[in-house]
Amino acid sequence: MTKKEKIEQTARDLFWKHGFKKVSIDEICKKAGVSRKTFYTYFDNKSALVIQIMKIITDTIFADSQAVIEKESTFAEKIEELLKIKYLANKNFSIEFVSDFFHPDSTEIFEFFQELTLKSLAFTRSFYEQAQLKGEMNANLNLDFVMWLMQKQLELISTNEAIQMFPDAETMTKQMAQLMIYGVMPIR
Repeated sequence: MTKKEKIEQTARDLFWKHGFKKVSIDEICKKAGVSRKTFYTYFDNKSALVIQIMKIITDTIFADSQAVIEKESTFAEKIEELLKIKYLANKNFSIEFVSDFFHPDSTEIFEFFQELTLKSLAFTRSFYEQAQLKGEMNANLNLDFVMWLMQKQLELISTNEAIQMFPDAETMTKQMAQLMIYGVMPIR
């Protein structure tokens, strides 16, 4: 493992457990067994490290999700697989990490989060449009409304009040996704 990878893995472990606001660069360096100079060789600051880690994760999520969409399977099967990807990605996030990500002190992290949200909504919209065209999704749904609703759901769930309702990010993600996909009906 390279020094850069060691920094990323150590930071990831610490961030997932404590959130990134509480973790210092000194703590990351100490646990990774590298100097501050080495840290700054690879990253301009802690925000750059957070973004790099999240970029690696989200690139994988988007690639895995695209592979699911391209499969020859039903819309319902694709939704189930996409939800599994989403749940797995959020499995180890602490609620502190989620809270920090929704409410970063850094402009760079906030901008990254905004870009990620827009990319995710565009990806989802395209998937839904194709499903509507194929007759696999309710054609009467106004996708502008669905995308707006998803955006509002994200805004609501990012409040501290909502975040505190869940023990971890995986549970929160499941609740959000299940409500959006299945509503209040029991899951089969």
